[in-house]
Formats: sequence, structure tokens, C-alpha cells
Amino acid sequence: MTPIYPWHEAQWQAVQQSFNNGRLPHALLLVGLPGLGKLAFSQALTASLVCQKREAGGVACGHCQGCQLMAAGSHPDIHTVTPEDTGKPIKVDQIRHFSEIMSKKAQMSGYRVATIHPAESMNTNASNALLKTLEEPGENTLIMLVTSQPSLLTATIRSRCQVIEFIAPDTKTCLEWLLQNGIDDTLEAQALLRFSRNAPLAALENHHDHTLESRSEFIEEYLDLKTGVQNPIVMADKWVKRQPQLCIRWMMYWVMDLIRIASTGSDKGVVNAELVHHLHPSAKQLNLASLYVYLDKLQSSLGLLSSQVNKQMMLEDLFITWIKTR
Repeated sequence: MTPIYPWHEAQWQAVQQSFNNGRLPHALLLVGLPGLGKLAFSQALTASLVCQKREAGGVACGHCQGCQLMAAGSHPDIHTVTPEDTGKPIKVDQIRHFSEIMSKKAQMSGYRVATIHPAESMNTNASNALLKTLEEPGENTLIMLVTSQPSLLTATIRSRCQVIEFIAPDTKTCLEWLLQNGIDDTLEAQALLRFSRNAPLAALENHHDHTLESRSEFIEEYLDLKTGVQNPIVMADKWVKRQPQLCIRWMMYWVMDLIRIASTGSDKGVVNAELVHHLHPSAKQLNLASLYVYLDKLQSSLGLLSSQVNKQMMLEDLFITWIKTR
């Protein structure tokens, strides 16, 4: 069954208490950084609600008919809505079909549970189509919206859900978990956690994907843009095919480190700790106000990635802006 991660305990207990008291809301908005296991939490809660022999603490038994149907992916009262294609929006027709399903009674005696993720990928028409279902969900129904970017959801959607916030655990908890789950190098684990903002699952995924090596390659080329060694068009063409979202995050962390050093004169707490010998000279040369303007541009670009924006042109623009930043 889906695990309950150590950093989910408080949220799990709160939801189970609401269920036991008969006060489980009809819609939950699960929010937090990528890599904290929000979707895993929704799956564990789904299993709990369709289980016919719940164990202590509300954990699904894994053996009853409800659990077996869920494991087989054929439970009639479990529904999931995701984009039809990776990186594309959730469309209004998908939500209309979902709403039609949710208007019917449960086929088994228990809860109907639905998960929409990533919720921020719903386009405007899809969001509007969901409102009636959120307002009138029916008896014994739970709809969970999972998102890492709640600000991209409409206010009307957010106001109809109870928010469950997932916060990154402390570094000690993260390190212990990573060292127990496949990473045996403490220094690597620490570096991965810095880049994942203490999101353990993101750190573990980046370990398997050799993301640190890719990040080092990217930063080297990013620095070479300033000297003219790298061409922004060529570099954008290369990286848009690989990890455009990560590229923007790496640029954000780099600029945030520059701002920290330029503002305080200290490199304590920087993300790119192993590259401070590059950060200090740049922090002295670049204008602090210009760095803040560039950081705003990076943050806005990150938010646009879930739309139909031309990612190649976006990276080209960000690289050219970096070259011009003085």
C-alpha cells in the first residue's frame, strides 16, 4: 500500500480525526513543494476511505475487496483526473465528464474519492466547470486537488476547499530518510537537499536521475554565456529538450545566492555552496537591483511553464536577459 511518510504524520492524524468525528470535508487542497509526497498522501487517504477493514490509525488493510480493487486500478468509486498529455492542461471536457461521474451514487457501499493533479493545470473553462461539483459533491464524497502552485488556482476554487499544507521536514529528518532509502553518501544527500529545498522525494528522484551532474553542466554553460563562450540560442535548444523547469530553478537558486552574498557579504546558507568561488566575484560585479528584476522574471517564467508557452523562446529570453544583466 502507499506509505505514510514520517513528515505526513500531523496531516494524516488531522484528516483521520476529522473522518472519525464525521467532519471530513468534501474537498481538500493539498499544497506544498514538489517532492513532499502530496500525491502519495492522497493515494493513502483514498485507500483508507475505500477500505472495508481499516486498521489502527486509519491505514488501509490491503486485503479487503476495496483494497484489492484499488490495487488493480479497477475500483468503481475511485477517480483520477490528470492532463491527457504531459505538460498539457486539464481540459473542460475532462472535468465535465468527471462531474457527470461524480453526480451518480457510489457503486460500492462507501466513499467516492477523486483526485485532480496537478490541479493548477486546469484551464479557465475547466476550473469554472468544476465549481458546481465542489459546491454540491454528494454524500460520502471527497475530492482532492493536489498542487505545488496554489496561486495559479482561481480564488473560487481555493475558497471551496480545506487546505492541507505540507511543509518540508527539517534537514536531520530528511538526511535520515535519504540514508535509509538508497543514498549512502552524506555529502551528496546534503547537496541534493539544498537543491530540492528539503523535499526528500525530490532529492531521491534527483539522485536516481543524476541531476547534480546535469546541474553542474548547466551552471558551467550558464556562466559561459556572460563571457560569450556559449550562444544563448544553441544553449536553449539543448536544454529545452532536457529539463527546462529544472533549468529555471537552477537559475533562480544561482541569482538568489548572488543576492544573498551581495546583500550580506556572507555566503552562509547559499544553495550552490560548492561554487562560492564563482559566486563571490559575480556578486561584486552585478547590480543588486538588476538581480532582483531578473529574479522576478525567472519566477514569472516558472509559473508560465504549465501553460502553452513556447519553452524554447522562454529559455532564449532568459539567457539573453542574463547576458545583459549588469
